[in-house]
Amino acid sequence: MNYINLGIVGDGPTDHQVFSKFVECILFEEALSNLQCRTIPLVRQSIHDPVDKYIRHASKNKEYYLPSQIASTLRDEVLGVVRAAFNNFNREVEISYRDILLITTDTEHAFSKQNQYFDTWGISLSHILNAAIDKFYFVQVEQGFERKHLPIVISIATFPSTEVIVGAAKGLINKHYGKKPQEWKNLLYSSEHPKDEDIQSKALDCITPDTIDIIFKDLPESRIFIQTLSLGIKRCLLNDRFDCDIHSDHI
Repeated sequence: MNYINLGIVGDGPTDHQVFSKFVECILFEEALSNLQCRTIPLVRQSIHDPVDKYIRHASKNKEYYLPSQIASTLRDEVLGVVRAAFNNFNREVEISYRDILLITTDTEHAFSKQNQYFDTWGISLSHILNAAIDKFYFVQVEQGFERKHLPIVISIATFPSTEVIVGAAKGLINKHYGKKPQEWKNLLYSSEHPKDEDIQSKALDCITPDTIDIIFKDLPESRIFIQTLSLGIKRCLLNDRFDCDIHSDHI
């Protein structure tokens, strides 16, 4: 059996569960019997506080983009989190370039309409997270890491929370822009503190390979994420093999 190892930096257990299922559905859109995804929650790291501080300060000073001091500080703080997460991930498994390190957080700031993602305060955050990832690769190369021993590092910030992924999968997102995180939880689970069985039946079971297209259509911040993760598997399928010059199962 071949594995893709998925290390997740998120805000809590629900984020780990939802994104684990989300990534699996993107990767396994075409069923591969010899492939599984192994999720490793990286619970020691989080970018929530740096992102929250950035949004509050940037909104007040209208300085969203690099090279502003506010944006540079966020980039460097996220870089520190990515490096620490990579080190923890690398202690758990022998990382290769088939593996994925996902950096995500809830912004806790809601959009009033779909295309507001493209307003400066929305899309600038994804640009800064990508700048931190770019700098991570620079640092790793400087330290002598080879490409095949580095994971795919990808980020996504949700507006306002991970629940919008579930809402999009259910076809609810366009009717409920503007809802706060607590309101999304109540809408999906009828509770701000859902039980595990409710998360499974009312969230995870709704994220399937068939609903990836709906999420892609209705949730702009998901599109680069989905297309990036789709590419790696399709490359292997085009080659009619999965090994793609990688090693076999390891723990």
